[in-house]
Amino acid sequence: MNRFTFIFVVCIYALFLIYQAFVEIPLNNQLLGASFLILLFGIPHGAIDHVLFFRKRKMSQLKFYAIYLGLILAFVLLWFWQPVVSFVIFLLLSAFHFGESQLVDIKLSLKWRPLLFFSWGLALLASLVYYNINELADITALFQDTQGFSVVYNEDIFFWFYAITNALTVLALGYLFLSNYISFKRFSSEVFLIGLVHLTFYLFPFIIGFTLYFVILHSIMVMNQEYQFFKSERTDFSLMDFMKLLLPYSSLSIFFTAVLVLLSYHGIINISVPFLAIIIISVITLPHAIVMNIFYNK
Repeated sequence: MNRFTFIFVVCIYALFLIYQAFVEIPLNNQLLGASFLILLFGIPHGAIDHVLFFRKRKMSQLKFYAIYLGLILAFVLLWFWQPVVSFVIFLLLSAFHFGESQLVDIKLSLKWRPLLFFSWGLALLASLVYYNINELADITALFQDTQGFSVVYNEDIFFWFYAITNALTVLALGYLFLSNYISFKRFSSEVFLIGLVHLTFYLFPFIIGFTLYFVILHSIMVMNQEYQFFKSERTDFSLMDFMKLLLPYSSLSIFFTAVLVLLSYHGIINISVPFLAIIIISVITLPHAIVMNIFYNK
């Protein structure tokens, strides 16, 4: 069990005690806590994409920012033109990114790596949705601009999607162990983590389950990967140096996100807060996932 899995276990236990004491955490409190943690850890883990990119590729800053911001703008426009298609693209993109960050250290041929990443990430998202499909359908139905997503939440289809992706992921990990790509310790650790994630998604509501995974097992882990990279370049690189790197674009992103959410909350822009949150997260994820793929593979 690595340090991130240990922190994850501790947080699950603490939340379980909270649920025993209070029986239920109101949705508003869930959203408040999740928003705070995602802003605190989720946004910073992608705040140094520009630094990581220029460590791996040569390109003018003007061209980089034009492409980066152009991808964000194009995805925003796609959301308003084809929201369901955009939602599916976001899920597929997230699946690959989650799988890549988790399994990137496994030495595998380039043609099989994307399939492994997709399998792991799709199993994760399928489990998250399947265990909370009724809750997601209810939340989706509350807002006019999210009602179209209900076509995605088909329980019968999702059961098979959930079963097949999880079976393929465990079989793939088993094959990697039997073929000596990973040790038994790594195999058992990954299987244990998958079981732990399933338990989390089953026990807790969607917002809490996703936030626990996204903050601890993804964002903090990725920031650690980034920190270790800079540490390998410069031995005197400190945690304070890393935080200074994260601060400028983290602050900027948090500020504009807060402004947009307030405009939505007060009805100044005609977009519900949940729909706006999905758009913001997805359009940031698109260029971030591309940059991280370059970072991991160059």
